[in-house]
Amino acid sequence: MESPKSLASFDPVLCADSLEFYPFDSYRQRFLVGTYQLLDDKTETSDGTAKRSSERIGRIYVCDAVYASEDQSTRIIERQRIDTEAIFDIKWSYKRVLEKELVGIATADGNVSVFSTNSQSSSDSGFLTPVCATKGPTSDGSMCCSIDWSNRLDSTDTPSIAASYSDGSVRLLRFAESRLEVLDQWQAHDAEAWITSFDYWNPSVVFSGGDDSRLKAWDTRAKIDSSAPIFNLRRHQAGVCSVHSNFHRQHMLATGGYDDTVMVWDTRIMRRPLAETNVGGGVWRLKWHPTKPTQLLVGAMYNGFHVLDVSVDRLSQSECLPLPENAAVSIDMCASFMEHKSIAYGADWCQTQPEPSENKGWLVGTCSFYDHSVHLWRFSEK
Repeated sequence: MESPKSLASFDPVLCADSLEFYPFDSYRQRFLVGTYQLLDDKTETSDGTAKRSSERIGRIYVCDAVYASEDQSTRIIERQRIDTEAIFDIKWSYKRVLEKELVGIATADGNVSVFSTNSQSSSDSGFLTPVCATKGPTSDGSMCCSIDWSNRLDSTDTPSIAASYSDGSVRLLRFAESRLEVLDQWQAHDAEAWITSFDYWNPSVVFSGGDDSRLKAWDTRAKIDSSAPIFNLRRHQAGVCSVHSNFHRQHMLATGGYDDTVMVWDTRIMRRPLAETNVGGGVWRLKWHPTKPTQLLVGAMYNGFHVLDVSVDRLSQSECLPLPENAAVSIDMCASFMEHKSIAYGADWCQTQPEPSENKGWLVGTCSFYDHSVHLWRFSEK
């Protein structure tokens, strides 16, 4: 098993919890880092009693991974920073919308914000510009925990965004003509809805996972009845924190949660997972590889970051084919990156192919919370 070493690191000052690579330029290894900081202020009132107040702040960093051929080193260069509300999640729209490159931000004030890249800017310091945002949370004090775009595989001028909230609700939005419209909202879970995501092969289906240990799916083609999900499973023994549809292999779904377990499912038959493995530490983030259908990146909270190989009997590692019925699936640990000293949250694969002149292997970016640390490392392709 590989034990990759850090190629470069970056200190975003604030606690880091999300990292996403820019998906549109095959020549640029650009990424965004999202931060979340709770400021706790203790003051003394006129009667001598202590009063405690708190404020959540955040920041978006736009950074480039730059390879220096002269000494064969990789460096992280900050290009832009934007102060925001505290950030829970960042997700790109992987298809351009009306020729715009869009990214969504989920924040602790309960809003979803959309930014656009500014290709006309003469400076990288103006790379991201705000487009629109929702007008308040689903309920008083509710925080937006996660978001996802519906258009990973299909282009559309009006993509949907699913958003999950700390009050257990899920909201379905539509991006249209530079504004966000609320299409539907429902109570999905009895506790924090940590994650929501689309079935990329059938974007009418939205998955959600909550702190109630439930994994659910919803059909958005009609007004949603909170009491009638497509399925309602409690196979995970603790909160469900991550759900990711395999955009290379139809019907394959990966889930993870506080029970330390990664599970792989056939969405046609959800009675039990096809395979599961314990990675330790709790699972916060799952990301399928941009081009390799078997490789799954895992942010394991208190146990670092890992790469799993999810192989399917009768399919090669490179075949982007639907999951066969009754397939035999196995999960093997390929690599573990253990240089972070705090909670392993944000993780993503670089979306560009490795340059022949660079060290062999696919670039990965990861970030951790209290030590506010960002690392770049490579996973070797064998």
